[in-house]
Amino acid sequence: MRRSVEDLRHFSRPADTFDAPIDLTTAIDDAVRMTAHTVRHHATVRREYGPAPRVRAEEGQLARVFTNLLLNAAQAAGDGQASDHTIVVTTRTDASGRAVVEITDDGAGIAPEAIHRIFDPFFTTKPENAATGLGLAVCHTVVKSLGGEIDVESALGHGTTFRVSLPAADLTVLAVAPSVPPAPPSPRSPPRATTARARVLVVDDELAIGRAIRRILDCEHDVTLESDARAALDRLANETYDIVFCDLMMPNMSGMDFFYEVAARSPQVATRIVFLTGGAFSPHSEEFLRQSTNECLSKPFSREAVSSAVRRMMSTADVKPT
Repeated sequence: MRRSVEDLRHFSRPADTFDAPIDLTTAIDDAVRMTAHTVRHHATVRREYGPAPRVRAEEGQLARVFTNLLLNAAQAAGDGQASDHTIVVTTRTDASGRAVVEITDDGAGIAPEAIHRIFDPFFTTKPENAATGLGLAVCHTVVKSLGGEIDVESALGHGTTFRVSLPAADLTVLAVAPSVPPAPPSPRSPPRATTARARVLVVDDELAIGRAIRRILDCEHDVTLESDARAALDRLANETYDIVFCDLMMPNMSGMDFFYEVAARSPQVATRIVFLTGGAFSPHSEEFLRQSTNECLSKPFSREAVSSAVRRMMSTADVKPT
């Protein structure tokens, strides 16, 4: 439900005004990283970046578009034999000067009678309960809000190509409604009451995620990073932490196995684990989250989401304010 509501929020949100041009490859690389643990079970990803202009967009929104397209391509390749399948991501400039991204898979392809409906909300060609049918609709809405186009070419048995075309930044005209004056700056929030200083452990094989959480929290809390779940278990055996942020999908030991180990050793500590997910799950991990009562944050997460999770945990922790 959380993932579906988030997709609906993106689907229904009006276009924003963006001031800064961004490099498409940055958003693509973010999406590749966020989907890596899921995609690697289906196919290998090859990036072939050609010259492309920068575009005006919010980087997180574009990363969400490419995340959905990469997951769609991975699912089209099927399960198993990942070494036999390749997803190719290319960038280029088209004849009209637009930036173009193409994501091509070598999967089963889309039936001709379905291809004209794939961007419709709630339409899906996947098995029942395997998808909400919002992923491609979100892609379509975001790309259109940026003044771009998204289209698809597919042949049964030969794979599918999704093509995203966006106006170059120097050609984009930002629409500003003249009848609506700019909102006055919001007054600064009053300083928070003194809160307890937490000891936070972040377990994620992607160090960039841990560093991002540390940047968010280190003014008010003590943050320790671990990229390996087994090393994190050793820390918990000898050190005390108030909150543990743990990635759900890691290569050597998954967040699920980490949770089971912690629960066996210290059930109270297990309740302090907040899971981090890239929004892409296997059936096993989906079932785990359905049964879990632990909090879960979806990547990419906001600064407020991380801070709020810590505040909620600290409100129930038996610690004294500093």
